[in-house]
Amino acid sequence: MPPVHPLAFSLCVVALTDVALAQNFNYPNFANTSTLTLNGSAAAVSNVLRVTNNGSAQVGSAFHTAPVSVAEGFDTQFQFVVTSSAEGMAFVVHGDPQGASALGGNLWGLGYGFGNTTAPIANCLAIEIDAVQQGFLSDTSANELSVHTQGTFGNSENEGASIARLTPTINMKSGTVHTLRVNYIPGTLEIYLDNMVTPALTTAFSFENGGTQLSGGNTGGLGLGGNLAWVGFTGTTTSGSTNQRAEVQSWSWVSNFAPDACYVGNAGSTAGGPYDVLQINGGNGGFFRKTNLHIGDPFSIGLVPPPGQANAPFVLLATVGIADETTVTPTTWGNACFPLWLVLDIGSNLAPYTLQVPPGILLTLPLTFQAVMATDNSNPGLVEISNAVAVEFSAGPAPQVTNVNPKSAAVGGTITITGTNFSPFATLDINGTPVPTASVTATTITFLMPAGVGCNAALTVHNPDTTTATTAFNPVPVITSTFNNSGPASGGTTFIHVGTGFAPGTTVTIGGNPANVTNAGPTIVVCTTPPGTTGQQPVVITTPGGCTVNSSFTYL
Repeated sequence: MPPVHPLAFSLCVVALTDVALAQNFNYPNFANTSTLTLNGSAAAVSNVLRVTNNGSAQVGSAFHTAPVSVAEGFDTQFQFVVTSSAEGMAFVVHGDPQGASALGGNLWGLGYGFGNTTAPIANCLAIEIDAVQQGFLSDTSANELSVHTQGTFGNSENEGASIARLTPTINMKSGTVHTLRVNYIPGTLEIYLDNMVTPALTTAFSFENGGTQLSGGNTGGLGLGGNLAWVGFTGTTTSGSTNQRAEVQSWSWVSNFAPDACYVGNAGSTAGGPYDVLQINGGNGGFFRKTNLHIGDPFSIGLVPPPGQANAPFVLLATVGIADETTVTPTTWGNACFPLWLVLDIGSNLAPYTLQVPPGILLTLPLTFQAVMATDNSNPGLVEISNAVAVEFSAGPAPQVTNVNPKSAAVGGTITITGTNFSPFATLDINGTPVPTASVTATTITFLMPAGVGCNAALTVHNPDTTTATTAFNPVPVITSTFNNSGPASGGTTFIHVGTGFAPGTTVTIGGNPANVTNAGPTIVVCTTPPGTTGQQPVVITTPGGCTVNSSFTYL
């Protein structure tokens, strides 16, 4: 065994005040617009924000009165309604000298571009929902989602200024509520429409350097001169038509900030580094050095030695909260992201090492992890600080079961549960008895029918965060009607039962004699009668899970 280094492997949990890294606001509705600046036709009506308000040739804008941080990342989401006759609307980020009072062109200008009456908004990024196709603007459809910027110049509604464009299958001008999410990670802009999991559009863009227009050429950055910009909405209506509008029903915003330099650490800095020697679930947290996990899901904390080292003694540390510049602690080994005290030994001392946190551990408070490591085997006195990774935990959506097929099976038969929001680490039980899963995806779980399942059982899906979904399983079958319930004693009659709770593999006996089942599904059992004794005979229908229901057949 290698000698034990003076560094002992430990876990440090330090309670700190959680310093918010984000600049947030949230409008669940617009009953209060005191922190918004409304321009042109924009108005709050019945707790919604109407950027345009049922009038002809209107132009309006609404911006959060105080500028917010955008350059280091943001995530915003809003619900909107655009009627079929409106020109459309746009979500706008800008540094125009007009500030929150900025208002661009009417009609096809969509409130941010040229239109035919006013100057466009400068230093502007616009994500437009364009509901009218104009050939002179090179529009590709009358249902266009497009990202426009001309850097520090006045923005343009012409598609020559587009850096990404899509005609979605979703009708954005349906007059019904849709949801748009814009997620900006420096260098990448993601736009989600109704589906908040998979982006409809992704394009390269940064506020410093701009993006590449689809027609060719770089737009240049917005020239913000810092991190701050105004954010909000613009919109216009067509000429000659009333009862047309563009409105926002809710809006949330989170500004992100680049992590402090302490998150990079200095591990291996004397040998070509620093290197990311600490990882959560195999990653360093990306640009923001942050990993988001669902409460109760398992995760791994891994440490590796710098390149060229076979092993490296370390001390693993953690703090409650997201470390930032206010918690940086200078040490003789470099800047740690938080104070290094209250050490709790958890049992190892050499990298490479992986700590597996099992499912069902209900961590809810954010944590920041960092390590102190001896990074050079030939120089045991060299101690450095690893990179740091912050971890945030959020509740995942509760599982929902929509179907179980089949609802009954012979022992060892495959059962498929269909639904939504199944954790990859979901577990099952039947009447409280755990049942092993065969496969799990977000929408399906399969398992093999165990022995001894009672009738009318409860099948429960458990996500690691303790949310559950329960459905009926192995039901007692119910007969609602029969057809051809009499026939010759010689047999051969096609006898049909209709009802619920049947399944493939269901058997039928008539007068104690097995019938030939030709079709068995969830709602029907069809069999051919065997020869029998004249008169009424008992019929027993048995599902593969062992549940029965009775009827009768009369032999003539």
